[in-house]
Order: sequence, then structure tokens, then C-alpha cells
Amino acid sequence: MGLINERLRKLEQEAGGLYQTLTLRDGTKLMYEPEEMLDAIFAALDGEDHPLMPYIRSMDTPEGIPGLVRTLESSGEGEDGT
Repeated sequence: MGLINERLRKLEQEAGGLYQTLTLRDGTKLMYEPEEMLDAIFAALDGEDHPLMPYIRSMDTPEGIPGLVRTLESSGEGEDGT
């Protein structure tokens, strides 16, 4: 089992450049591709949901992408195209 864990750890390190990491309040780290975050922003603009949205909404920061998503959702932008 140790060999498998070592190989998995090495693969995660090698793939690290392909992914971004979202750290949640409880310390959980969620890896995602940058395109997924862009898709989440477009979903917020269209008033739709995206698998990353619950994680983005749970972040405390009023800045960056979480702040942008909160602003879009609270302003109602995207719901009627205005």
C-alpha cells in the first residue's frame, strides 16, 4: 500500500502546475483547473449553478472571485440579461 500512496503523491506533485487549489474554511483543499473557475463565473453571470459554486460561496473573503460571485448573485445580474 505504501508504494501506491507514494506514487499517488508523486503524480499529484507533477500535476500541480495544471491545477489551482481552493482552500476551504475547514482546511480542506480542493484542486480545480483554471477553466473550471472561469466556467463558474460564467454560470454566475447567467444565474446558473456550477459544481464549484458552493465552495466559492463558503469562502469568507470579499475580494477576488468569491467577492465577484457574491456581487453578481446579490445584484441579480445575469437573471434577466441586464
